[in-house]
Amino acid sequence: MTRWPLLSLLVLAACPKQGGGPTAPAQPGVGCPTASDFYMATYVQPPEGVQGYTGWVLPLHTATVASVQGQPGFTTIDASAAAAAGMPAPPPSVWVMPPGAAMCKATAGRYYAAAIEGSTPSIAYGVELTGCPAPKEPGDVSAIALVSVSPPSECKVAPLRPIATRLGEVDDKGTWSPPTKETPLPAEVASLVPADACTGPGCEKLWSVAALEQGGKPVAYGAAVNWVQDRPQPGACRWQTTRWSGSFVVGPDGALTKLTEGQDHTLALTFALSDRSGRTLLVAQGPGEYTAYDLSGGAATVGRHLVWLVEEPEAYEAVDHLGPECPPPTP
Repeated sequence: MTRWPLLSLLVLAACPKQGGGPTAPAQPGVGCPTASDFYMATYVQPPEGVQGYTGWVLPLHTATVASVQGQPGFTTIDASAAAAAGMPAPPPSVWVMPPGAAMCKATAGRYYAAAIEGSTPSIAYGVELTGCPAPKEPGDVSAIALVSVSPPSECKVAPLRPIATRLGEVDDKGTWSPPTKETPLPAEVASLVPADACTGPGCEKLWSVAALEQGGKPVAYGAAVNWVQDRPQPGACRWQTTRWSGSFVVGPDGALTKLTEGQDHTLALTFALSDRSGRTLLVAQGPGEYTAYDLSGGAATVGRHLVWLVEEPEAYEAVDHLGPECPPPTP
């Protein structure tokens, strides 16, 4: 079976590539739609030497099954089969914003079903998209897709700005070393962090915090804290890690509210979209899952929550993992 490519996750404190934002088309455009009209498109291609569909798709649904044995890795289906599987009706067209390329109008084409192997077998459903070229870079397999009659060229990506980090380093041999420098946690975030999960020699507290700022003031945060304890044990990973993380919006009184609605697993606040009218969409992502929120008046409301791929359990743990990686167990 063919593994479905994951959305390209951004690290909590990462920003989009310089010059990688969408280029507005020449025709007149409009601002951001509401979060209910936000999607993520994915570029797929079959493994080398295998014939199959290559191009953009719009994932819309996933369903767990007992087994995918005998199921094709990627196949087209008709509208009745898609509806019977629980897939919602797709938008007839979307404006796709690929990294480093011009915005393009994509039209929904054939329905598809993709068999996904793993500890939880599943079938992913969606539609093929026509009208947009392949990404310029092989790694740019995901793109913003917005439903709008006119091109939403006034809707811009608003990256989160890294404001606090304390992270270790990995040398060319893969050896992890504790941090030697740090940027302190902001007080408003530090007040929410639980008491240290480990103390004394061999324990390191790591963190990464990024903020979405408007008018020179933070309006949302993405934060992760890890406590890493060095505990060498025969046959076990020496690094024991406890994690805390969350996405937060700043209320009118300055208090932070954690986003929990629309998150089946821990999601990382990765970027926002905004326009000159002040409309702002927050986007939180995780493996095979994303949620778009309408941000207004210091509150975030779920506009779209989509699980489009059921991943392995360890994939979800990687979203807020900041410490050293443990090698896989020896067979």
